[in-house]
Amino acid sequence: MADGVDELDVALLDALHLNPRVSFEELGRVLDVSAATAARRWRRLESTGRAWVSSAPGPRLPVRAAVFDAECDPGAARSVAEQLATMPQVFSVNITTGRDDIYALLVAADQPLLSELLVDTLPAIAGLRRIRSSLITQLFSGTRWRLGGLSSGQLRAVTPDPAASGPTHEFDEFDRRLFLALQRDGRSSFRDLAATVGRPEPSVRHRVGLLTRVGALAFRTDFARVEAGWPTAVALDLRVAGAGVAAVGRALVHYPETRFCVATAGGGAAGLFVTLQLHELSALDAVIDRLQTEHRVVEVLGTRVVLRSVKSWGRLLGPDGRARDVVPVDPWAPAR
Repeated sequence: MADGVDELDVALLDALHLNPRVSFEELGRVLDVSAATAARRWRRLESTGRAWVSSAPGPRLPVRAAVFDAECDPGAARSVAEQLATMPQVFSVNITTGRDDIYALLVAADQPLLSELLVDTLPAIAGLRRIRSSLITQLFSGTRWRLGGLSSGQLRAVTPDPAASGPTHEFDEFDRRLFLALQRDGRSSFRDLAATVGRPEPSVRHRVGLLTRVGALAFRTDFARVEAGWPTAVALDLRVAGAGVAAVGRALVHYPETRFCVATAGGGAAGLFVTLQLHELSALDAVIDRLQTEHRVVEVLGTRVVLRSVKSWGRLLGPDGRARDVVPVDPWAPAR
């Protein structure tokens, strides 16, 4: 369709979820279209705020993260969410149903910085009535969500080879500048990156490759979900009895509805914070029934429906879910 999202767009997005920096030539081969068509489709999605690719901390980058929940004064939720969204360490902000009508996700370079944000900076925002926070102890899902637009053969063709273990590397200011530049455009060419950070192109190419190999840098593809047929987002707070948190988290990764799943600590019991993306709200009961049937140690403590996503991994979103601006996620920025 001329102005909407069609099956080819969904397949393109699914391929880019698996391999965010794959070339347009390879995308064309996998999707059976020309490289020019793949490039044109992507640029249309990106330029209209429907989709974007960003840098993300790799699995071996030592950062700290937390979930911040807030009950706002009547009528203050939008103002609070907008204030949270301006902070570079707050990577996602959502207004929801329920007593806690906002949840935000934070990432910081170290525990002292995260503590300063949670104890001093965020509680000072005007309009907050009650807050609580939980530290994220393990990430199970966040970048592996599938849209179902590719066949099994296409999935295999576009999936990158596992990265070999590389040498250790201490993250430095050059790395931070690359990370922040790639926040704005995770598919930026090495030539454009070199111009942005003021370093030679070979140095940029080498450093991005090194950061990727050592697990300090990753990439993620996001999109305006309502246009791809997934309009409803739900956040779940789960309590897990015994020592089953990791097992339940690993299982939830394979649920097609799971968008984000982390283990949390700080609320007095082992738990999971999970966000789901659904075709319709009526599908929620079936997901919860399946979860509790397969894992009887799970208790659902809270269910909140997202009324408006204000920020998603650094992108400021309009009411239609499209990206309209970016506040680059910066775990190293000072608290303010």
